[in-house]
Amino acid sequence: MAIEITRMTSKGQVVIPQEMREEKGLKEGERFLVYDLSDSIVLKRVKNLEAAKSIDEFERAFSSTWAAAKKSGAKEKDAEAEIASYRKSAREPA
Repeated sequence: MAIEITRMTSKGQVVIPQEMREEKGLKEGERFLVYDLSDSIVLKRVKNLEAAKSIDEFERAFSSTWAAAKKSGAKEKDAEAEIASYRKSAREPA
């Protein structure tokens, strides 16, 4: 899974990095569900907006990711440490 850092504009717009857009075939006007998960916000691309509005759809979308994380023994603190390390390196001058 790729991880990138992006910024939100004063209008609340967030850019999905170009490489990710190209890899997923995202085009202008695509629709996304926006999930508020405690201190995280998750975007999920949808084709059929009405069919995707339930939490069951969210659970199905992420069940394989959660299963892989559990199988690998990954812990929330591991993810937090990795993100902190990435953010620190992104702030350091090249």
